[in-house]
Amino acid sequence: MIVAISRFRPPPADTERLVEQFQARTRAVDGHPGFLGLEVLRSFEPTPEFLLVTRWADRDALRAYMKSEDFRTVKAQSTAQDASFAMYELVAS
Repeated sequence: MIVAISRFRPPPADTERLVEQFQARTRAVDGHPGFLGLEVLRSFEPTPEFLLVTRWADRDALRAYMKSEDFRTVKAQSTAQDASFAMYELVAS
């Protein structure tokens, strides 16, 4: 399993709007082959950091999604242009 994590810290004025957007997300990614789940986490800091965590069956599934029109649409609508991104392989649970 592959876990992809994007980390970003939006401007304080955008925090609640961003939470609402994530809660009302289209769920287009949910139908992609190999997609296993998504969590959005927010820290308790005064200027919170967000983690967008997606789980995929394998790297090929994640790569295929990242080449899809759904991904391009989400990326274009994102306010987290300065997000860091990392991929991890699950080695134990």
